[in-house]
Amino acid sequence: MKKKANMKIAIPVMIGILALVIILKGFGLLTFRSGIRLGFVGNDGIHKFSGSYAKISGTMTHNISPSKDSTTIHCEITTKSGSVHVLITQKADDKVVLDKEFSGDEKFDLTAEGTVKVKLSTEEHQGSYSFEY
Repeated sequence: MKKKANMKIAIPVMIGILALVIILKGFGLLTFRSGIRLGFVGNDGIHKFSGSYAKISGTMTHNISPSKDSTTIHCEITTKSGSVHVLITQKADDKVVLDKEFSGDEKFDLTAEGTVKVKLSTEEHQGSYSFEY
């Protein structure tokens, strides 16, 4: 009897959690990661995606949206060792805004329209990144 009652509660709770994850991902409030992160401190928000770390390997994907009527993404990459590949695409039309490998320090601005998807692919990268829209 108790198992049936627990299942009646567990199934709606799991469906609710899955729905919440899908909604948060749709609004760009979740970052999906795979790989190794050592000493990682990050800030993932609607308008900002940043992190500083001792070393990371793998991929991270996050959606950022413009604040007010912004069309400029401010980007900063700091590299102490390793490399990081950055791919930024506009969500509305899949237009590639940036597709570049970084192995040094760079600060630059990019022009974009609407929500963008930032994908970082790293190979034993030590340093930091920041994308603010």
